[in-house]
Amino acid sequence: MAVVWRAGRDGVEYEVRRQGRTLRLYANGVQHSEFHPQRLVTGSVWDLLWLPVLLGEPDHLRRVLVLGLGGGSLIPPLRRLVDPLAMVAVELDPLHLEVAEQQFGVGEFGVETVCADAVEWVNAYDGPSFDLVVEDLFAPSNTNVTRAVPASKRWLQQLQALVSPRGMLVMNFGDWAEYRRSDATVKPKGWGSGFRLATPDCHNAVIVWTRQTTSSKALRRRVQADEELARELALGRLDYSIRQLF
Repeated sequence: MAVVWRAGRDGVEYEVRRQGRTLRLYANGVQHSEFHPQRLVTGSVWDLLWLPVLLGEPDHLRRVLVLGLGGGSLIPPLRRLVDPLAMVAVELDPLHLEVAEQQFGVGEFGVETVCADAVEWVNAYDGPSFDLVVEDLFAPSNTNVTRAVPASKRWLQQLQALVSPRGMLVMNFGDWAEYRRSDATVKPKGWGSGFRLATPDCHNAVIVWTRQTTSSKALRRRVQADEELARELALGRLDYSIRQLF
């Protein structure tokens, strides 16, 4: 695997490594993003962040917000599966943004990138709601892979306020135990269904709340209806489990 870009900032060493056409972003040796220009499936946690859009009708998700862009792994799948009218991505780390824009080329996918603290941005936001909010906030200096912002009652309320009446909220946790210690375990009001997604490749637990009632069968049905995803599922490269929480 060849190193094609390297930088350092505030005690964090960043690298972009290339293997074939796959690019991976590392911070202090921990992988934060993976990008392939023509492949949706990574076989890891990044698949769990876009899979939830198939719990409902993807074309209903017209406005998308990503908190914690990283290198931008999520952007091409969202453009391919959802093709939203507006896509905003907030990222605190300017070097992550540099990688996303200059190495991974996310600007070509029509995303508005904002270099800002996600908590401050959410506090200050005064605009229309979003049909999909993906919250993936992990500090690049943290080698333990734990959340940078605690999933407290206040933070959850702020995130919920961003989501439209037919939308969904996706949150990434370092593992199931981190989720269980958080306020996100309390069944929220005003939501139709809740799920936990996982993959054998990593410990992360991705939690999804949908305003409208849906099921894991609906997700599987839409995966199998997509030629590329059905092939990846059959080959075992799209390897996920889903558990209904409510």
